[in-house]
Amino acid sequence: MARSAAFIVSPLNMVQKFLSLLAVMPFATAFQSFPTKYSPAVLSSSPPSAAVSQTSLFQMRENRRTFLDGMFTSAIAGVAITSTSAPAIAAEIAPSPVEMKTFVDPKGLFALNVPKRFFAIRRTAKGDLPDEKTGKGRRGSSIFTAGDLAKAEVIAVERFPTFALLADEGITPIGDLRTFPSIGDPIAVANLIALRRDKDKPGQARTAILPNSVSVSEDGKSLFFKLTTDIDVQKPELLLEQTGVSELIRITLAKATLTSADGQMMAVFASALQQDFDGVDGVALKDAVASFVAVDQSKN
Repeated sequence: MARSAAFIVSPLNMVQKFLSLLAVMPFATAFQSFPTKYSPAVLSSSPPSAAVSQTSLFQMRENRRTFLDGMFTSAIAGVAITSTSAPAIAAEIAPSPVEMKTFVDPKGLFALNVPKRFFAIRRTAKGDLPDEKTGKGRRGSSIFTAGDLAKAEVIAVERFPTFALLADEGITPIGDLRTFPSIGDPIAVANLIALRRDKDKPGQARTAILPNSVSVSEDGKSLFFKLTTDIDVQKPELLLEQTGVSELIRITLAKATLTSADGQMMAVFASALQQDFDGVDGVALKDAVASFVAVDQSKN
């Protein structure tokens, strides 16, 4: 960038210095080196009054104008080249990654990374915590929330009994519930988790799981999936004018885990609007989900 700045200033400085030089030099001396149709021999053989004739002065003025025009054109071209290449230089500078911090649950249930700028709330009041048997409370199944309100980015941790996930949908829990394959088809289980989460959010009815995003860890104790939510927009034209997009889509990454080994399922959800998710914020949210660990409670 320093060389670019020098490239802009140098031609302009050259013009300024040239004009300053003209101011202190006699007119004829300043331009006597420029080629004209009047050779030095002709000028020296003519009387002084004839040598600096109207025609001669006009020709000198024309030569000076041509020279100055050339210099100013070069200076302007230099500025244009630099300003044209500036966006290309800026495009090469990658956005800074989001700074992260590690949150360790004071009750020892979980740990994860969250963006440092996010607020973080760990619910501790009895009424705010989900019931151990039903997984329901004033805040649903949520026990932790972090986010950036200005960008509508949220990370939430939920905890509920594994059998309640099935019983609430009229499914009788049978057999081993310690791994996701033993519970049922991974896509079906992911849908049950998403339905449970959205029960208290009627405005989020158009949430869908991307089937290709569903996967299970090798040990069968972690389930990963992605959700997309179409958000109702009352005035898409106004939204387009203000933000450059005519629709709002929220992307949510989810990870459910059975590693606590206490009959409780824990899940983390990290979401952002698609335009933010597609940038560095999306990388940070992926980090948050990947870092989430539910601590084994069987030894406590």
